[in-house]
Amino acid sequence: MNLYKTIFPILYSVVIAVIGIFFSYIIGNAAGLIWGLFFFMVTFFFSLLILHSKTYPWRYIVPAFLLMFIFMIYPIIYTIQIAFTNYGTGHILTKSQVIEQLEKETFLPQNTQNYEYAIYESENKTKILLKDFLGNIYKIENKKLILIAKENYPPEFDGYKMVPQERKFSKISLLQNLKFELEDNSFLQLSDLNHFSLYKQRYVYIPEEDVIVDKLTNEKLIPKEGFFTRPNGGKIIPGFVEFVGIENFLRLIRDDRVSKPFLRVFLWTIFWAAGTTLLNFTVGLFLALLMNDKNLKFKGIYRTLLIVPWAIPAFISLLIWVGLLNTEVGVVNRILFTIFGVKIPWFLETTWARVALFVVNLWLGYPYAMTVCLGALQSIPEELYEAAKVDGASYFQQLRSITLPLLLTAIGPLLVGTFAFNFNNFNVIYLLTAGKPPMSDISTVAGTTDILISYTYKLAFEGGRGQDYGLAATISIIVFIIIALISIFNFWVSGMFKREVRYE
Repeated sequence: MNLYKTIFPILYSVVIAVIGIFFSYIIGNAAGLIWGLFFFMVTFFFSLLILHSKTYPWRYIVPAFLLMFIFMIYPIIYTIQIAFTNYGTGHILTKSQVIEQLEKETFLPQNTQNYEYAIYESENKTKILLKDFLGNIYKIENKKLILIAKENYPPEFDGYKMVPQERKFSKISLLQNLKFELEDNSFLQLSDLNHFSLYKQRYVYIPEEDVIVDKLTNEKLIPKEGFFTRPNGGKIIPGFVEFVGIENFLRLIRDDRVSKPFLRVFLWTIFWAAGTTLLNFTVGLFLALLMNDKNLKFKGIYRTLLIVPWAIPAFISLLIWVGLLNTEVGVVNRILFTIFGVKIPWFLETTWARVALFVVNLWLGYPYAMTVCLGALQSIPEELYEAAKVDGASYFQQLRSITLPLLLTAIGPLLVGTFAFNFNNFNVIYLLTAGKPPMSDISTVAGTTDILISYTYKLAFEGGRGQDYGLAATISIIVFIIIALISIFNFWVSGMFKREVRYE
């Protein structure tokens, strides 16, 4: 037992340290060395802390903390970091990665020197000799062309024998991958079947000036707005990720291509969240009142049937509803056409698409509202209703003066929570309408039924002109702030912020 108490904390500490090193490496590569080092130091501190017998509870707290940091805190921090950058299509790489990529680009100068070549082999090893137009024959050594002969290739060279002409072209696949670096940022590479040509590195980075020199045009390219830019304003692709401050937040105000769809989506999101929450709880309350009636028979059967939509996964229900509301072949429109001779364009017109969203979310949401309201109704003392009847109060007077006040006290925080849920109800919007129909008067990825969360998703992953992760992260922050305020309001309504007062 003592051996177990001695060895187990050590092994446990080692496991935590190894996990910390692994995730520190991942976080360091993704977010930078500072965050990786910070996570490693925290993990290492905890791995040492749990070795002490007095810190036994930390053996259970540390894994929870690590998971919370990896899956909650770090994504939030990373999202905030992205919101202050231009990260997106055309700005995916870091500045150093862009420089490295540009420095790999080459060009073939005018009147470049071409060299014939001969191949020499010895025990599966290969060497190349080059001949210029004057007949001078060179070998390549220490990034220099060294003259070794004239006019005719030697049959042997440093113990290597020349490959016959008929076998020369069988080595083309090997020669295509050869690149002989020379001085002055130039190199020799195969240009056709018979010649090596002198290429030059096109872009050269000068760290002292933080510019890139284009050797083809002799221009200096300066870093500006996430691109290396020419003197005439031309931008070199790809760009790089850079800090842009509050530029993404200002775009939501200044840029009409962003501000107009954002405002429309924001207003619709508020209306959608409030409207569907009110509708679901109204219908849920109505059904709960019916189910709470003592004179109603077969209540168990009715409750079971009414709760069926809640039991079916929402993902499946939404796909079924997409088929039911299909304009041409959907069951709903076929019934309406048979009875009234009309076909409703559910997903083609904004008004009907929004009606479809309210109807389908009512189908998905009323069972929860009904269950909550039914539980709250059964907690109301029956004596209150008996006293009201004695005073001559009607059913509606009892509903207004007793049921609703006491009911709202119990389910008020749940209403706020449901509003917050519907505010971010991505599944219903994306799977039913996909945000469609589009906004016809604005060039944007947003549709007329998109809410903020689906709009953010489209900006990040479905942008027609490329992804804009920076702007998507900015909107995510705004959504986070709104939901946080709603949660704080919920805590305030439910009294969680009130101090408990005790009287001795």
